[in-house]
Amino acid sequence: MIADGRNIMLHSNGLNPDIVEEVINYYNIWKCQPEGILTEIQDIPVSVQCESVYAYLLKNVNYKVDPEGKQFIKSPARLLADGFGDCKSFTVFIASCLHCLGVPHTIRFANYYGGSQYTHVYPIAYDEQGKAIVLDACPQRDRKIKYDYEARFINKKDFYFQ
Repeated sequence: MIADGRNIMLHSNGLNPDIVEEVINYYNIWKCQPEGILTEIQDIPVSVQCESVYAYLLKNVNYKVDPEGKQFIKSPARLLADGFGDCKSFTVFIASCLHCLGVPHTIRFANYYGGSQYTHVYPIAYDEQGKAIVLDACPQRDRKIKYDYEARFINKKDFYFQ
């Protein structure tokens, strides 16, 4: 993967429907980018693939909130090159890895405060038996990162990918 120096910047507070559309659009553009880094985990159980991708991300990238009034969605290569990103870029990275591995997955937008705006996004993988594996690599309210954990939300919007 080679970072081309471009990020996608959305001028918004991150609470509007444009973010949902843009995350999905850029996932579709970049979903094959991580293919080369996944060769060692091609033919193993989905649960192990998920743990490997999750651990790789946490080892190589730090969580950092976007600056006030700006929203970045980074390509997987750009995220690794920068070494930091937020939930949008983490989601595109993990979901792209899942795509390259052939793992069915969902990109979930969640709302924790009511109203119609989604405030967080994360991927969910499905193993060979259809069991969901939550891959939210962002710190939770207690500031801890928890594998296969989903905070309680008020409403959600899912996009499923085979």
